[in-house]
Amino acid sequence: MQVHRFSLVYDADQDRIGWDTEDVGGRTLRLWLTQRLSRGLITAIVPLLQPATQHDVAAPHASTLQSWEQAAAMADFGKVPSVQTTSEASAGLMRSVQIQPTEDGMNLALDYSGPEPLTISLTSAAVRQTLTVIYRLYLAAGWPLDVWPAWISEPEPMPAAAPKGAVN
Repeated sequence: MQVHRFSLVYDADQDRIGWDTEDVGGRTLRLWLTQRLSRGLITAIVPLLQPATQHDVAAPHASTLQSWEQAAAMADFGKVPSVQTTSEASAGLMRSVQIQPTEDGMNLALDYSGPEPLTISLTSAAVRQTLTVIYRLYLAAGWPLDVWPAWISEPEPMPAAAPKGAVN
């Protein structure tokens, strides 16, 4: 099943993240993401977001660049309505996530108890938005924050836009 859009929500009763998905046909499914699996997902995705040019940048500047990219990605966040699951929607426990980097992002194959994995194609901006949402859900859950890089947990402020016509 190819996921068209998704939302993430923390469920305190389950102490899990609900990954609500919708396919192009409008079918919804809630996948449960445990803290354990989400920690592995975060530690696998974060290194993939390192820009190729970052190897030439000193560590303090690299974190600042990551913060700015994160802030830029969040500028477009929230313009798509959340997925609304119904009581009839299926649910499953996410067992693993296969990550396939692409030219501008990555594909995620979410393996659960269903007949085949769900696939989600994300741009780099969408990956960053997803990480920010998961970080906020970690805060709400009171889960340990040791897996999070500083550029998500302590973002640098974006520089003010240059005046029109300015030359740098």
